[in-house]
Amino acid sequence: MTPAEPDNNDSTDDPYWRARHQLASAARQLNETLISRDIPAEQALELSNELSRLAASLHDLPQVRGLMDMVGRRPQDGIDTIMGEFVAMAGRSHPCSPDLTWHAEPHQLQGTVTFSQAFEGPPGHVHGGWVAGILDHLMGMTHVHMGQPGMTSGLTVRYLKPTPLRQTIAISAVAEELDQRRTEVKAEMRCGETITAIASAIFVRVDRAAFGIESP
Repeated sequence: MTPAEPDNNDSTDDPYWRARHQLASAARQLNETLISRDIPAEQALELSNELSRLAASLHDLPQVRGLMDMVGRRPQDGIDTIMGEFVAMAGRSHPCSPDLTWHAEPHQLQGTVTFSQAFEGPPGHVHGGWVAGILDHLMGMTHVHMGQPGMTSGLTVRYLKPTPLRQTIAISAVAEELDQRRTEVKAEMRCGETITAIASAIFVRVDRAAFGIESP
């Protein structure tokens, strides 16, 4: 496995987050290598010991107990920054998230995702849980960019075709306000001209203070 190269497409100017992005990229590369290589038992044991030693070397660093515990450790990092970096499905600093990019405007979102072998379910294709999770996350981001945080009240996913690994998958989402508290978001996942999954969800607006988050 070759060392992780710096991401020359990383747009952040913050050296802390650039370093965290590179660290997460290296961890994803390790995950992919472990799942895509037939590792002999003896070498697997050696690697497990080496990784355990590496984890132990980080033991004395300050512990973070969830997203809110990370907020405020650096004055410039609010909850929106922290969630963008560490949320499970799409955080750039999260070691288990797929290669996901997106751009949102009020009421709509466009994005792309590429799933590596680490996300395999049916042979050669993405596990349905990840398909649903990514759709839910990006529909949630569509709702957030309407100016209101919210939580998923209901989610329906229809799997029309298997979603392939190692292909650029396009995702689009559109939101419509139902009333003062609820928003409906519809989304689709597409590989080329083929729609592989569609989804709809209801999001309920929540008070940021309920999570200990100050309003911007």
